[in-house]
Amino acid sequence: NTLLQKMETLGKLELVRYNFREITELKELSREYFNFFKLGPDSKIALISGGEAVGCIDLQKINSENILASEDSVIITLPYPEICYYKLNLENTRIYSLETNPFTNETAFIEQAFQAAEKEIERAALNSGILEQTKINGRLFLKPWLEEVSGKPVKLVFSQKPEQITIEKAN
Repeated sequence: NTLLQKMETLGKLELVRYNFREITELKELSREYFNFFKLGPDSKIALISGGEAVGCIDLQKINSENILASEDSVIITLPYPEICYYKLNLENTRIYSLETNPFTNETAFIEQAFQAAEKEIERAALNSGILEQTKINGRLFLKPWLEEVSGKPVKLVFSQKPEQITIEKAN
């Protein structure tokens, strides 16, 4: 039996997909006993993974205040592009090497490595310019369509970059 738990209205226009292949390494230092000796070797894992990130524009954020129409043209302010989602492709992800000590929770350590790899997908997408490419693709896709519908030249501008979007440098 299947039960519908939630239904959402979506208005995100997916405009670009980046595919990644990466190596993620994670190391957990062994605990020390009385700052004198370690309780075993450090735990290490290396993943070879594949994943993707998709850039989109949330069209639900457009309202009448974002559209300025005159007799001869239309100016539309679009929401700033965002990453709709990023994820690992589990079929293309495998553990290359794994070393744990007896005091490491192996399942939790592996899960932590998968989470780190997935976060690297997001960081790599931002560093690769996915938001800028989403803008370019948005203009290429939406401008001709909106000009056809309105019968007027259309200028598309994007709102300012939100504060929460940050591009981190990979370590």
